Amino acid sequence: MALVKVNADKEIADAKEKVVSAEAEVVNKKAAEAKAIADDAQADLDAAEPELKAAAKAVQQLDKNSIVEIKALPKPPEGVEFVMQCVMVLLGKKTTWADVRNTLSDTTGFMNSLIDYKVEKTPERIWKKARDGWISKPQFEPGAVRKISVAASALCTWAIASSKYQAVTKRVAPKKAKHAEVTAVLKEAQAELQIKLDEVQKVKDAVAKL
Repeated sequence: MALVKVNADKEIADAKEKVVSAEAEVVNKKAAEAKAIADDAQADLDAAEPELKAAAKAVQQLDKNSIVEIKALPKPPEGVEFVMQCVMVLLGKKTTWADVRNTLSDTTGFMNSLIDYKVEKTPERIWKKARDGWISKPQFEPGAVRKISVAASALCTWAIASSKYQAVTKRVAPKKAKHAEVTAVLKEAQAELQIKLDEVQKVKDAVAKL
């Protein structure tokens, strides 16, 4: 009778282990899915990293004197005004030259607003306005603007690079959301699986003691 009970318990343990092993395989597939989504999103961000660095480098090329020079212009060259209008739109400000000069009067504050600029926090309607009205235009080109103003050229580069990086973050956002969703499901499944693995181990340990 003892041998019969041992065999019966072992069959139960084996059956449970088989079921749990199948569940473990499903969980592992979910883990692989989550990793693939995360890797895909990261690959997009890595590819866009040069744009982020270009925006930062453009700001580094600015100095207070060059900003003051732009502010001092009572009537700016068309190319300079065109670039500054785009920058003002992205910063959520009015685009009149009086507003530009007022914004530039705080040179440190202006430069910090560029350094700390978060492309993902700027509404899509603002990006559309900036792209349609300025960034997409042929005259919005750093090389051409540089002939008029080095500072305006740097700001032109900043706007273009920021625009490109924002386009990537927008594309990546759904992937990040999907990854968060899959990861949440995965964590729950892993927790449930661990409970079942512990139960199987307890049964196996009990059988081993018989």
